[in-house]
Amino acid sequence: MGKRHPHLPAWQWREYPGNQQLPTDTVLHLLAAPLFILAFLLMVTGVFGLSFVNFAIGVVGLLAAMALHRRVRRK
Repeated sequence: MGKRHPHLPAWQWREYPGNQQLPTDTVLHLLAAPLFILAFLLMVTGVFGLSFVNFAIGVVGLLAAMALHRRVRRK
């Protein structure tokens, strides 16, 4: 693993304008992160609650969140 940046938050904010050039990317990222969390929680409740529907919706949501995140990172 690489060395950890000593002032990571300051570095992230300084580099943010160059990394997130389009407002669309920011919006997609703001949608993908909560979708990922909700989908994961649905999958967990589907497994422990023995609900195939919750699990299936969770898998679809997880794949959609990963696709959105990949779309943002490809640019």
